[in-house]
Amino acid sequence: MEGTVRVFVYGTLKKGFANHYLMQDGLHGVVRFLTKGQTKEAYPLVVGTDAGIPFLLPLEGKGKQVHGEIYEVDHNVLSVLDELEGHPNWYKRTLCEIIATEKVSGIDAGDVVQCSAYFLTNFAQTFLSQEFRSEYTVQEHNLTYTENSNRNKYCDVKSQSQEK
Repeated sequence: MEGTVRVFVYGTLKKGFANHYLMQDGLHGVVRFLTKGQTKEAYPLVVGTDAGIPFLLPLEGKGKQVHGEIYEVDHNVLSVLDELEGHPNWYKRTLCEIIATEKVSGIDAGDVVQCSAYFLTNFAQTFLSQEFRSEYTVQEHNLTYTENSNRNKYCDVKSQSQEK
């Protein structure tokens, strides 16, 4: 699609997760699911804060290849995602290479696709002592994630996730 950006999502924006409603075509603009994929390089994926939020850290070569989904979105949807992710002050949208894991029109399994992904750049060093995951799962999401509307007033996820 012309005028779109490919976005790799690995956490709450995936199908079946709390923020996936933002990826519904027509809600805020044009969204098209392309395929599943995984990062070409290893990165640390951690789950942190009192709200159980998944974070991808920009430390290429450390961690594991991270599994997620590839979408094409228009600039209206990209703006909504940037707002959700606090780009560029909390998460930073950055280009990375994603390996498609399923064949779709115009993309073969194994193809490397340039995508934007949201990385937490100013992260708390305590995140480096956590388990690095290859995937954020529905089971983990249901056990640990607290939606913004359900967080208590003392759950400041930005101060818990960023280096002070």
